[in-house]
Amino acid sequence: MRVAFVHDWLVTYRGGEKVLAALLELYPEAPIFTLFYDRAAMPSTITERRVLVPPVLNSVRRLRKLMLPLLPRAIESLPLRDYDLLISTSSCVAKGAIKGPNAKHLCYIHSPMRYIWDQQAEYIAGVKHIPGAAAGIRAMTPGLRRWDVGSAARVDRFIANSSFVRDRVQRLYGREARVVHPPIAVESFRPSEVRGDYFLAAGALVSYKRFDLAIAACLKLGRRLVIAGSGPMESALRAQAGGQVEFVINPSDAVLARLMAEADALLFPGVEDFGMIAIEAMAAGTPVIAFAAGGARDFVIPGRTGIFFEDPNVESLAAEIAAFKHDQFAAPALVEYAAGYNRNHFLQRMRGEIAALMSGSPS
Repeated sequence: MRVAFVHDWLVTYRGGEKVLAALLELYPEAPIFTLFYDRAAMPSTITERRVLVPPVLNSVRRLRKLMLPLLPRAIESLPLRDYDLLISTSSCVAKGAIKGPNAKHLCYIHSPMRYIWDQQAEYIAGVKHIPGAAAGIRAMTPGLRRWDVGSAARVDRFIANSSFVRDRVQRLYGREARVVHPPIAVESFRPSEVRGDYFLAAGALVSYKRFDLAIAACLKLGRRLVIAGSGPMESALRAQAGGQVEFVINPSDAVLARLMAEADALLFPGVEDFGMIAIEAMAAGTPVIAFAAGGARDFVIPGRTGIFFEDPNVESLAAEIAAFKHDQFAAPALVEYAAGYNRNHFLQRMRGEIAALMSGSPS
């Protein structure tokens, strides 16, 4: 069977790329088609594969945020018609790839296209320094939304990374999706006997993560906060923190694992599609304090793996932090729960979904 993988772009190695790297194990000879590729940013699991990318498009990959209107046509132009099975991992346009007449297309969807739906404000904020960019984005949105909805018909089977994304696929595309949570390298984390007496917020420093809430709540309570990650919001978050929050920028895997293991809890204040970092914290024996929305509803079990705060404001988060007691959570139970998200379990589920698709079994 001729198989090809399709991924939006390979320029940073984050959650979506980790999912792709795991899926590659299923078909060791299958090539990867993508629109932008930065080889230096990828691990050997990807660079050792055959990666096919439009050379002209890739030459201007630094401008990809401005090229969104061109990406549907670009993904449709990829030469995929000779393959029997397409496996796309999509948070933008990869699901719109065009297959051959007798082929099947399985899409592991991280999110419907964020830039034209619920995260458009952040996308606009990222290009607001460019004159006319915001007006241009708003003008192109109706056409991109029509393409996004219409191209969903090209997918034979949707797999969502969370119940939250499954529901959005149903609402936006009118399609059913099965939930297979992403693979987590749980073996890379372990609990610590040391407690650092701090709360941790970790991940990309972008607005939708709502690290501003974490800062405001900890400042209000006089509690120590460590923020680990990197991104465009660093300067704004540092200004808000006023020197009272510790920032660990671009932590190594080892440093992040230690920070997780020694934290009282991971603060997870945004609405996210899933939240792989929260499972990593649990694998390190650390509970999660999460906003009661989005992907967190799949993995926060109150009293066992963490607690929820109900309203997206400082008062609600601060109240839960003030009432939180780390010793109410047993590290072995957290580790045991996180183990259910391991790579082997993910691959087993995905093998089953692919087999069902190729045999014609219903979703």
